[in-house]
Amino acid sequence: MTEFSKIFNISCLIILALFCFQMGIFLCSGHKLKQNGRRTLIFIEFFTGLLLLFDTLAYFFRGNTSSTGWFMVRASNFIVYICNFLIPFFFCFYVCEFIKQSRLSFTLLLKPGYSIKKGMPVQIFIVLAFCLLGVLLTIISQFTDLFYYIDEKNLYHRNELYPLSVALGVIPGLITFTMLLQNKKKVAGNVFISLFVYFLLPVIGIILVLFVYGFSWINIALGLGALHLFFSSIKLMELEFYSGKQKSSAILTPTYKTENTVEESKKRIVRNHFWQTFSVSLAGVILILVIVSITGIALPERTLTIGNPYTENDSSKSVCITFSQNAEKHWVDEDDPDRTGAQYDGVIYNNMSSTIITDWKFSIKVPDGSTVDPGPWNGTFTLSNGKLNVVKPHEGDKENIHGENFYTITPLKTLGFGCIMYAPHTYQPLSEKIVFTYSSILKPLSNILFDIFLAGLFILFIISTTVTLFEGKLIRVEEENRKLENTVKERTKELEAEKNRSESLLLNILPKEIADELTAHPNRTLAKQYPNVTVLFTDIVGFTKISGEMSAEEVVTMLNKMFSMFDERAQREGIEKIKTIGDAYMAAAGLTQDKDNNGARKIINFAKGLLEDVHSFNETSPIKLQIRLGINSGPLVAGVIGKTKFIYDIWGDTVNMASRMESTGMPMKVHVSDATKIQTDSLFRYSETIEIDVKGKGMMKTYYL
Repeated sequence: MTEFSKIFNISCLIILALFCFQMGIFLCSGHKLKQNGRRTLIFIEFFTGLLLLFDTLAYFFRGNTSSTGWFMVRASNFIVYICNFLIPFFFCFYVCEFIKQSRLSFTLLLKPGYSIKKGMPVQIFIVLAFCLLGVLLTIISQFTDLFYYIDEKNLYHRNELYPLSVALGVIPGLITFTMLLQNKKKVAGNVFISLFVYFLLPVIGIILVLFVYGFSWINIALGLGALHLFFSSIKLMELEFYSGKQKSSAILTPTYKTENTVEESKKRIVRNHFWQTFSVSLAGVILILVIVSITGIALPERTLTIGNPYTENDSSKSVCITFSQNAEKHWVDEDDPDRTGAQYDGVIYNNMSSTIITDWKFSIKVPDGSTVDPGPWNGTFTLSNGKLNVVKPHEGDKENIHGENFYTITPLKTLGFGCIMYAPHTYQPLSEKIVFTYSSILKPLSNILFDIFLAGLFILFIISTTVTLFEGKLIRVEEENRKLENTVKERTKELEAEKNRSESLLLNILPKEIADELTAHPNRTLAKQYPNVTVLFTDIVGFTKISGEMSAEEVVTMLNKMFSMFDERAQREGIEKIKTIGDAYMAAAGLTQDKDNNGARKIINFAKGLLEDVHSFNETSPIKLQIRLGINSGPLVAGVIGKTKFIYDIWGDTVNMASRMESTGMPMKVHVSDATKIQTDSLFRYSETIEIDVKGKGMMKTYYL
């Protein structure tokens, strides 16, 4: 990392850290923390600020070998890793609050079974498990260099399992993303976009950090994400304010939505959500493994100290080095007979099947007075402190004539190097200690076990994706079926309601028996003879004079009020209203084939009730009314007349006689015929006999109740 890159990286981190702390303080100061609906966002802002601040300190003290620098580099990197696992959890919790549209309590996490049963997304507990695992492994890494290590120069280096820390950081985000997709209908569109952008930024950072080492891509992406969430939150508050949807008080306890779904459908939805989460998580792991396979895993620098140099390759060793004098190419130094000039050949054997040696250096002890001729091959050779030092040619070295990659050692390959050196005759390199230091990159794809593992993950991904799509299709089909069933039920209810309204309307016009028969046989002529029906007529005394002194609207209002009282009583007492004609009201009882029915008794009681209704009417009306009532019993014919605007009516001498009883009666008296009196003589008290002349019938006996 260049000095400019380091300064630029530190500047970005510290600026974003200050912004995050400022936004967290703003949210705290703007609301009471106990009632703050965006409490989880405060945690996200502060932990992101801590992450960026300590990442800045880690860069600042990097390479500082003082006691302060030693402590700060280790403490800062530890806190950075911890925050990297805490922030995804709080983001997941934040998404849950939007899905549930309520401020959730962290105590729900202590009761997972109860919380899931009550509607808490199960993904939050999976994310919590991954984050806790990441925190635990980070703590272990401080003693085992699991994820990273810090060398003697106080420099941070990734270790072999660094990709595991990346996976543990990205999987919670992927699970949260699937949870957000599964509950997309429960959140507003602008909220979904805001949360999706926050998820997308760290993913881009993870991809960049795997390809380009030395810059805090992930942490900067998290800082930008926190900044984005804050401004999105402010925008949402503004929209709530102007739309008038702000709540008077925050929701302090969760409210869960209950969904009316079949138990089997619930199980299928749960299974589908599981496979979706599993599939997306596998996709993330596979992506990381593929990227790691392409870029490789940088392994820490290793140093081999060989006391007994090899004369040939030992394939049981990961790396084997030989360095010896060429038996065919040696001579006596003409300028110094005590020295031998010779070609010295060194060979580096890379016996690792999946690891590339990217950088190396070699040193061996040589006697004083040794010299190296110009023109060595495959290395930069120097003599210092009684040692021959060989370093891999790097970019810019004059020995780098093939390009830097030429001097890397691919798996199961060798690289030779050598030089012409003059040394005392007694010098034997095979008796000297060799120190070989190398850096390497693991290329997992070249390992058959890794390939099998990756292929297995890919097969699982295909299976889980197929199951997810299949289950999703079944769920959509079931949803469509439920929608169709609900539509049919709604339409059926509407038709049933309409049918009930039609039947009710028909029953207001016709007796139930006639209505049923008319519905079953609409084209049949409906007329029946009944052996014993009691008929009542009533009209208003002096109606012509009364109506002449009133407006038409007042007349109708008056009649409607009084006849409505009559109708209610008829319905209560089981009397069949036949019709109204002007101020006349006609009703009947006993419309059955049973000759010995109680229609006469019911009509007499009904008539007495009508008189009470008139008295009640007069108590509240400025116009005082009186009515005449006439009753007769006997056989008659009843039926429906007409095809359009049909009416139910009754005919016969019985009806005519009842009308005659009304017209010859006295106001507020019940005038009955002899036939009706005979049927009710034992039930009611009657007046003395009154004889009236009935047209076509002669003199007939009648009575008053």
